Amino acid sequence: MNLTKRYLLLGLTVLLSAAPAWALDGHLLHGIGAVNSSMGGAGVALPGDPLGALNANPALLTKIDGHRFEFSSEILRATNTLSSQAGPFSGTTKDSSAPAVLPAFGWTYHAPGSNVAFGMGFLGLAGFGVDYREDPNNPLLAPQPFGAGRVFSSYQMLKIPISASFQLAPNFSLGFSANAERATLEVQPAGFAPPDCTAGGVCFFPDVHSDSRFGFGATVGALWEINPAFNLGGSYTTKTKFQSFEFNTVHANPNLPNFGTARTIKFEIDTPAIAVVGLGFTPTPNLSFALDGKWVQYASAAGFGSGTGALGWENIKVIAAGVQLKATPGLTLRAGYNHSDNPIPDKLSFNSIIAPAIFQTHACIGLGLKVYGNLDANLALYHVFKVEGSGPFLSPSGPVPGTKVTNKQEVNSAVMTFSFHV
Repeated sequence: MNLTKRYLLLGLTVLLSAAPAWALDGHLLHGIGAVNSSMGGAGVALPGDPLGALNANPALLTKIDGHRFEFSSEILRATNTLSSQAGPFSGTTKDSSAPAVLPAFGWTYHAPGSNVAFGMGFLGLAGFGVDYREDPNNPLLAPQPFGAGRVFSSYQMLKIPISASFQLAPNFSLGFSANAERATLEVQPAGFAPPDCTAGGVCFFPDVHSDSRFGFGATVGALWEINPAFNLGGSYTTKTKFQSFEFNTVHANPNLPNFGTARTIKFEIDTPAIAVVGLGFTPTPNLSFALDGKWVQYASAAGFGSGTGALGWENIKVIAAGVQLKATPGLTLRAGYNHSDNPIPDKLSFNSIIAPAIFQTHACIGLGLKVYGNLDANLALYHVFKVEGSGPFLSPSGPVPGTKVTNKQEVNSAVMTFSFHV
């Protein structure tokens, strides 16, 4: 029990160092931890690591014996540029955000032979963020009221699943998670808020500084071992309904008599519902394959697809595939592929400058090393290929003729996970 407490405390300490995250299937990471990430996020039907099970399918916990503790850290570097054109004027600005650090911690317990297993995680799962300097040569980033000025955003979401799994038959398990989530949001300027405008149409948008809120949801998952080689798995995670963010700011237009006076802005942003089905194939004890299909329902999630000031994102489909080879008793090799739809239609590129999550194709590799008896180290590297999306400036009356905004992105990431078996 004392050892368990020490591991839990260490995990929580690591999580407190979290930085803004850039995520990769929409605003969600394609995988959690080095094992799951190197497999392209596939594994809803393939028992493996605790972090992947806690995030994707709690039914897998009955197949992970003993006490398991996993500590993970991901360093992710997104290369983003924002270009805009208004008539004859155009410019390009690079994002100056620092690399993101995304921590995760998980604990699971299953007594060998028992029909019940438990687990809990603290998972840095989702986020977005940009930091574009004010740039008079880039029409969109020109000083207000002519442009938006500096554009900064930081959204971080921590998922805390509390999970239980039950083996209802020799080849069938059912799992449940109660999910608490904690999100923090900061945006400059707050394009989702009504601007402060004069009668002549001169408008300024306010800034909103950091606010944090809780949300709650649930996951149900199942695992069916069809035969010794084939598993079928699936899970459904409900939409996480968050409390509305509430920001204390001030009226921003210096041409109005209320300039600098107090103003309160509210905004709601929920985590979308996610459905996953997958197949696990283990033809030999040393070789495994995983194939998953995922549906992320952004269109019905407040802030992303619906509600006042929403980004207008669409539902997406994700295909993930991975292979794992135990080359020697102490070395495991992995590779994966992940392809996601773009949730942002080109015509709405302007709305998603603060969160241009247009990532699509991910290539992943990884390896696992047995350090000593009860300690494993796993490493994953992945690359998200360059992609871009373009559309017109948008005003309350519709697209602005002669304008264009283009978001370009590319990502490289490294994940290190240590797994303790007690």
